[in-house]
Amino acid sequence: MTFDIIGLCERQPDAATTIEALLAAGPDLLVADQAENGVTRLLRSDGRPLVIIEDIRQVQVPGEAHRLLGIDAETEVPNPVWWVESRARDDDPEAEAVARAFTRALVERTGGLSWSNR
Repeated sequence: MTFDIIGLCERQPDAATTIEALLAAGPDLLVADQAENGVTRLLRSDGRPLVIIEDIRQVQVPGEAHRLLGIDAETEVPNPVWWVESRARDDDPEAEAVARAFTRALVERTGGLSWSNR
């Protein structure tokens, strides 16, 4: 299993915002972009993987984030929303902390909220 966390961003994260969030996740982390499959990997300095960040997606259908994530209808989710999903290794506590830090920094800069599977 993985730890999954999703940033539901009010504004589209641009390159500068995303880089700031990556640095907030851990300034000593390595970033490996895999453009062919649309993911960015965050690695420890020794190259071991910690977090995978999927490409940003825009969700335009009102209520779709609520439906997909099981969020109650009273929770305000921006519409449209920019969906930024991160997956962390479940067997590494540092990985979850890195994923949370990245998502928190991203949402602080773009507005919105986050959701996680725990």
